[in-house]
Amino acid sequence: MFEVIVGGTPHDCQSLEILKDAYLKLERRTEALATAQKLAEAYLELGQLSSAMLEYEGILEQDRDNIEIIAALGEVEERMHAAGMARPTASLMLAPSLSFELLPVEPEPPPAEIKPVAANLMAMPDTIKPKAAPVSGDEHHRSLATDGNEFLAKFLIQNHLADESVIQSSLERVQTLNAARVTTSRAVSLIEEVSKRGPDVEVLLCGILDRSKIAYIPLECYDVDRLIVRMLPESLTLGRLIVPFDLISRTIMIAIANPFDAHGKEAAQHLLDYNILWHLASPAAIAKTLAETYRQPGTKL
Repeated sequence: MFEVIVGGTPHDCQSLEILKDAYLKLERRTEALATAQKLAEAYLELGQLSSAMLEYEGILEQDRDNIEIIAALGEVEERMHAAGMARPTASLMLAPSLSFELLPVEPEPPPAEIKPVAANLMAMPDTIKPKAAPVSGDEHHRSLATDGNEFLAKFLIQNHLADESVIQSSLERVQTLNAARVTTSRAVSLIEEVSKRGPDVEVLLCGILDRSKIAYIPLECYDVDRLIVRMLPESLTLGRLIVPFDLISRTIMIAIANPFDAHGKEAAQHLLDYNILWHLASPAAIAKTLAETYRQPGTKL
């Protein structure tokens, strides 16, 4: 099931982690290493450098002479140094992504209270992702400084999708507007702002899609159920431009205006006890869906 999901959305980090875990438990080492590399690359493109580093280091412990992985790890270290980030501490090795050194030569079953559910995926799909403690809407509103716009700006600059001066000035304006916005108005999109003085939105979206391989949803053509949108709090949907738009069994599909908003994605996963498939959508389509959902005077289009 997760091989199919990853095949359709290769940058779905959560599904990649589950698939890697399954390969490890089946002792399919080659597939586990390949999936770990895909997961590291996905983390890297999303700007989650610490997670990418841990994945690459886990691969190197099993394949120490892999020149490609050594080079990739060096690139991550350079980007972390440039961003002023410290190397991940040992405590992060206990994060949900399973590190290879935790797999013994002769695997023993883990304690019952932490026994993975990969073997029971089909029988118990609702236990794949235990629901974490709720995160309040106020916490989301206060965390706008980590909305992923800086990572998106760097991505646009590195891939020459717009003039650097336009991107930097747009980023400053977006940060100012979003910091001053009221909770009933939607956040301003960096893509939307850059397009006012640079390439069209379609050009920017196509550039992101070509390089990030994230799935795209033409949300403006989708008949979105307002009840599904309201599965996330207003502070998160309006403040992060994140819109749940469809629900199939235990999987919820969510549109996002900034695929580099790691904190917004994490907050959504904390609040939803579902598998999530992320899709990039145009900011205008997201804004229209939000306006139709909330019908509030303060919602800006």
